[in-house]
Amino acid sequence: MSLSLNKYKNITICLSFLLIITKFLIYTTGRISLLTFIIWSIPIAIFIVKASINSAKAYQVFCFILLIYFLFVSLRVFGMTLFYIDLFELILIIYLFIHCLFGPRKINTVK
Repeated sequence: MSLSLNKYKNITICLSFLLIITKFLIYTTGRISLLTFIIWSIPIAIFIVKASINSAKAYQVFCFILLIYFLFVSLRVFGMTLFYIDLFELILIIYLFIHCLFGPRKINTVK
């Protein structure tokens, strides 16, 4: 079963919003500051705008940003006290990274 480009884009945007919501929950628990949350959310907000116009380049750049996010969340999950929201964030980042890897291919096959 193949997803249409519109459905693929909607899944990408929903996963990105879910990642922001997860980070906001981490902020509400007091594990990060408001400034960290805002700075962390800016690249995702830019990606959501670029993904909505089906930019293959945005998917490629966002994969690199997700690698940086993966490194930071890995430190919290494996290096400090484990918190279930951090583990959920790690799983979500991995899933979104894999999803974004196939974004350019999906965009280029439709065009």
